[in-house]
Amino acid sequence: MAGNELKDIFHAATDYVQHNSSQIDSDNLLYLYARYKQVTIGPCNIEKPGFFDFQGKQKWEAWKKLGKLDRKMAMVEYITAVGNIDPEWKDKFNEKDTKKMIGGGLGVVVSTLQGSDDDIDDDKKTIFDWCKEGNTQNVQRILETSQSCINVKDDEGMTLLHWACDRGLTEMVKILLDRKACINEQDADDQTALHFAVTCEHPAVVEVLLAYGADISVPDSDGQTVMELETSSDIKRLLQNYTNR
Repeated sequence: MAGNELKDIFHAATDYVQHNSSQIDSDNLLYLYARYKQVTIGPCNIEKPGFFDFQGKQKWEAWKKLGKLDRKMAMVEYITAVGNIDPEWKDKFNEKDTKKMIGGGLGVVVSTLQGSDDDIDDDKKTIFDWCKEGNTQNVQRILETSQSCINVKDDEGMTLLHWACDRGLTEMVKILLDRKACINEQDADDQTALHFAVTCEHPAVVEVLLAYGADISVPDSDGQTVMELETSSDIKRLLQNYTNR
């Protein structure tokens, strides 16, 4: 199969998946997502998401597992997978729509897990989306006009500070704390931002939280304080030094 022909079929397959993702199970979506990333970007080049970003970790691990898989082979595997999911996908797919996508560049459509951060347009992103991305400029801009959302919780019971600590975003953590984010606010599992930073092993974030006066004695819903959590030796040392002051 010629290179251009392969690209055209891959392009059509990604568009088919985008329009039929609700009918594809999560395991297959994950498989397709990893190969799409390998084709359009190459080997995984981003840091592993935080411990509590379960979907993000799944996607990262699937992509990372491909190693240095050749982009052409990734396209072949993507197309083959779509054929296995629906052997008649080419017949069902509107040829006119396919032609619109060809020649537009491989970045025109993206095959992702439903509800991921990847398919949110900038104009639809909330302060939580900007926070997770580490976009300090947009977070500060929103807080300047709506300071009241600094301690608002999302559907998972997490505040902006929880997410910043989960992702290891040191500068974001400082900005939120300077704007009076509640440092000991607890999520749905009674975990504080410090619980997140310790569990996700972000020593720089732990150091900032301790400097701002985080309470190490707050227990989560399992009765565990941060001193009882499994974490790195560096963080254990930070916590121990803090208690010995």
